[in-house]
Formats: sequence, C-alpha cells, structure tokens
Amino acid sequence: MPPATAHRPDDGPPVQGVDVLVATYNSAETLSDTLEAARSLLPVHCLIVVDRASTDGTVDIARRFGARVLSDEVGLGYARNRALQAADTDPVLFLDSDVRVVRPDFYREAVREFARPRTVAVVGMSVGHAFRYGLPLGLTLIGRVWSLCAAIPDRAQGRETYYLQRAARRVRGRVRYIPDAMVHSGTYRRAPNWPEFQGASIRLSSGRNPRELAYAGVVVLLMHMNSKRPRNVLYSPIFFGKLLRGFIHPDRWGRLTRVPEGPRGSSHAPGLPP
Repeated sequence: MPPATAHRPDDGPPVQGVDVLVATYNSAETLSDTLEAARSLLPVHCLIVVDRASTDGTVDIARRFGARVLSDEVGLGYARNRALQAADTDPVLFLDSDVRVVRPDFYREAVREFARPRTVAVVGMSVGHAFRYGLPLGLTLIGRVWSLCAAIPDRAQGRETYYLQRAARRVRGRVRYIPDAMVHSGTYRRAPNWPEFQGASIRLSSGRNPRELAYAGVVVLLMHMNSKRPRNVLYSPIFFGKLLRGFIHPDRWGRLTRVPEGPRGSSHAPGLPP
C-alpha cells in the first residue's frame, strides 16, 4: 500500500502528508483497526512502526498496511526517538496501536491548531471526554525536531511524555486539543500493578518532584471523571495511593518494562496517564 503525499479525508482541499509513528508490542488485537482508520482518515506520507519483538503477527499486519517496520530492543523512549529520527515530515503524528481515529476532519483541524502561536502539540481527545490535560502521544501532532531536542532517554519505559512537557514549559509552549477525535481501547491498562508502575515512572523520570506527583493526582481524577463512571471517580484515591506506593519504591515497581513478558495486546508499558 503506497504512502500518500496529500489526502482529502473530509473532501476538503488537499493537505500535506504526515509521517505517522506507531510503537508496538504484541498489538495484533487492535493494530488492524488502528492502521485501517489511519489510512482512511489521515494523509499518511509514511507509516513508521517501531516494534518490540512481537510474536503475535503484529509485524505482518504492519507490513500489510505498507508500514516501514523498525525494531526496538531498548525501551519505549528509544522507540519514540527512533521513529522521530526515521521520519521525514515536520510535524509528525504519534499514534498508539490501540487508538482508532474516528473524526474525519481531525488532521485538518490539528494542522490549523498547530499553526497557532506558541503551539508545541495538538492532541486528539477520546470521544465523549470533556476534561483536557497533559501531552499524551495516543493521537498527537507534534514537531519532529522539537521532540528530538526534548531529549527523551532511550531507556525510558514509561512517562516519556514528561520530557516533552518539561521542554514545553521552558518555552511556555501550548498544547491544543481536538475533541471527539478517537476511540482508545486502552489495552495496556490490563497490566497488573498499573498504578504502581505509573508512580515509579514519575520518580524515575522527574525524581522527588512534588509538582509532578501533585500533577499526577489531578490527572488521575480527571481521567476517571472523563470515564463518566461514578465508581471510577470514587476509586481515584485508592488509585493514587497505589501510584504513591510505586513512587516511594521505584526499584520494586519500575521493572514492569515494555518487554515480551508484559500483558498481551499492550502497545507500550503502562506509563503515567498523560
């Protein structure tokens, strides 16, 4: 399937193609839907998949959709960096392997938002989510060179977005949001001790930073409020308590890395909510 240089996903004027970057590990359960939607609704210039030794047919699916497949044997940070280095366009579009784009005009709106002053990234939000936060990479248009300059460590296994947010704060950059852009199946949340790993990821990326810990608490609450399920909102203090346990003991809980022993269907290690 040849890459496109221009596309009309919503029957408007042609838009410039964009390199789409996907990190995978045993993602066959969701990857076909992800890439089919991407090919239908995005102006894909080059589809770049960085795979972590998948054993479930992920690579075959990626190649069937015309992807350039690269390998990752280091960590999620390395996968992000390698995809950025292999890309040609600037900006690029990060896409998680368990995310399905559903809004036909998402990319056109994202490009418009990206052109606004001080914008560093444009995030596609999940359908029905009302609360905006952070800089996730599930469906995000972002500068390629700028992201490389943020210096994400290759061995980062989770919370790699911390380095992008830190770089954004330094330049007082803005993150914009496009509502109702995608559906996120969240397969990585099946992993055991997901909150603990998030807490460990905060500690390993930012150290004993009370600001980041407080920020995580806000994100946990907003994430559960977006679910519109009262039991999830009520669970927030327990979730944060588990996250705090991981923050206090990163050596114990920071070892749930993005490796073949992880949960089936995960596209990456269960890092901090973006």
